Order: sequence, then C-alpha cells, then structure tokens
Amino acid sequence: MTSISYGTADGMKTRECSGGGHPAGWKTSDGKLWFSTIKGAVMIDPENIRINRQAPPVTIEAVTVDGEAFDPLQPATLAAGKTSFDFQFAGLSFIAPEKVTYQYKLEGFDRDWVEAGTRREAFYTNIPPGDYRFRVMASNNDGVWNETGAAFDFRLDPHFHQTYWFYLLCAAALGLIAWQLYLMRVRRMREQFSAVLQERNRIAREIHDTLAQGFAGISVQLELVARMIRAQAQEAAQTHLDQARILVRTSLAEARRSVWDLRSHALESGGLPEALSETITRLTAGTPAQAKVQISGAARALSPVVENNLLRIGQEAVTNAIKHAAAQHILVELSFNGPRVRLAVRDDGRGFAAHNNQRPSATDGHFGLFGMRERAEQIGGKLIVNSAPGSGTEIICEVKLGD
Repeated sequence: MTSISYGTADGMKTRECSGGGHPAGWKTSDGKLWFSTIKGAVMIDPENIRINRQAPPVTIEAVTVDGEAFDPLQPATLAAGKTSFDFQFAGLSFIAPEKVTYQYKLEGFDRDWVEAGTRREAFYTNIPPGDYRFRVMASNNDGVWNETGAAFDFRLDPHFHQTYWFYLLCAAALGLIAWQLYLMRVRRMREQFSAVLQERNRIAREIHDTLAQGFAGISVQLELVARMIRAQAQEAAQTHLDQARILVRTSLAEARRSVWDLRSHALESGGLPEALSETITRLTAGTPAQAKVQISGAARALSPVVENNLLRIGQEAVTNAIKHAAAQHILVELSFNGPRVRLAVRDDGRGFAAHNNQRPSATDGHFGLFGMRERAEQIGGKLIVNSAPGSGTEIICEVKLGD
C-alpha cells in the first residue's frame, strides 16, 4: 500500500487538519474525498488526479575537497592525502520543489544507492586511493526519477607506500632477503663441508707424517735385523729390534696426538730446534744416512701451529731422503732472521725432476710434497723444492712471522 502526501505546494491553504467534533475525512457517493482543515474543507477527486511525469533535471552544484573547490563539470585528479569530500547537488521542479528527493552513490566505494531524502549534500571522509565517480539522481513529487542524473569523475592519487610499485619493491626486498638467507645457508653448509674436508686432509697428513713415516723407519730397522740374522750378528740385531720397538711406541703416540690435533711429543719437551734434532736422530738411527742439524740466528718463540708444521715438513723431507732418495748425507738448517724463520733440508740422494710452478697432488705419487706444500700455506709460508735426477734434493720453507 502506498500513500500520497499533499501540502501547500499542491494548492492547500494549510497542512494542518482538524477533527474530534466532526469527521476528519469523508468519502461521498461520487468517490470524492473530503478532509477538514483549520481553514476549511479540502476535496480530492481520485479520478482526476494528475500525475507529474516530468523527471526533474539534477546537477552537481559544488565539489569541495579539504576546503578546496573543484569544477564539478571537469574530471579532477586529487593529490594523495585528501580526507574530506563534500558534494552539493540540486534538482529542478516547478511543481512542489520541496518534494524533490535524491539518491547518490560513490561508485568505487558505495555498494548501493544512498537515500538522501530532500537533503542536497553528501559527505565522505578517508576514502582509499583510486578512481571514483560520484552520481546523483532526483525524483519529483510523484516519484518519477531522473535515472540519468549527474556525475563527477575524480581520481585520488595514492601515497608511495600505497602504490603497486611499493608492493613490488617490498616483494622484491622480501625475495632478496630470502635469497640472501638461502645463500647464507648454502655458504654455511659449504663452510661446514670445507671444515670437514680440511679435518679429513689434516688427519690424512698427520697419519702420513706420523704412522707412515714411523712404519717406514720400522721397516728399515727390520730389514737390517733380517740381514744381521742372516750374517749371525745377533747382538747388533737385538739393537735394531730395540730401535724398532721404540719407533712403534713413538709412532702410536704420534698417531694419537694427530687424531686430537695435539703438538708433537718432541715439541712438548722442548722448542723447535730440539724437536728437529730429536726427530731426525730417531729417523736416521740404524740407517746408512748421516744427518746434521744446524741452527743459526737468534732463536725466538714460535706459535704452536708454526712449530708443529715446520717440524712435520722437516720430518717428511728427511723421511723422503732416507726412504726414496737413498741419501748418505742430510743437512737440516733452521735459521732465524728477524721476522722470518727458514727451514732447509738438503740431501745427496738420487733426486727427481722438480717443478715449483706445478702444484703436486695427492694422486700423482707425491703425497709427501702435497702435504708439505699444504702445511707451508697453512702457516703463511712458501715451499721451494730444488731437485734434479742424480743431483740430490733441497727443500726450503720460509715463513714470515708476525711482529
């Protein structure tokens, strides 16, 4: 059921009706409706009611954003940060203009039309950035709507942190952080693998420089024992057997220290000069080789790492001279010259073709040279090998010490 409201705009002298002492309304036999007012009776003939079918034109009169006026007939681009929007509009009707009603909608923000009644103003605050169209429609006193209405287009620019570029940069930054974390994890895994590999190589070097050399000495002693037994030199054989037992005990002790990366037994009881003399004496005992150790310069305290690696280099060089070069004379020189220490091992053995510009490897039959060069690099030194077939061998390791 619908109702129609009439007032002074429709020709009534007053909108105030009366009742109580007489009926407020009456319908006559001819269908007309009569109503009493304080200024007399009013009659309405339902059969002759005229419908206003002229939709009222509507226009947007003013657009104000944060106190700044904009032309409602021209699209506008608004700077970022605008918060208060005021739209004023009006509909034109010569019949009951006070009965013109309105609907408005901000496309891009409102889902449905907003019923404004006779109010001719719309307010919005804090809308997000984007493209918008403000639309308004008006209806006349008989509810006929101007559905075309009026519109105002505008764009509200975003702040930088509200743009797609900012989101892309954030995504790229997050991706970069994730990539860096991945690289850090890969780097950490490589470092761990490298540490394991270095430890493996260290143990291999230590075993080579302790067990292998020790058992090489034992082999020499046992060969001499075998020859003496065949020559019925039992007393001399007993001496070499005793020496072999000493080598076994020493090699086992060195193997334990190598596994735990401890200093050499010889270094525990003295400095590098004493350890060199003791080790070389032990290695050459009972062999045809004669070894001599010379110390020059003012001896200075060395770090345990430098001492241990120089001792192992000298031990390897002497072992090679005895086992492979069949040297008769071996000279070991340890010289201290200010901030440098120099270890040189020379022999008169058979020699070999040395190439200092070619790095030896553990797979080409020169594991000893490979280990010596690694030890020299570990303490920041340089290893030089001078040798030629039939001309003996000279191995030099020079290390620059800290202040």
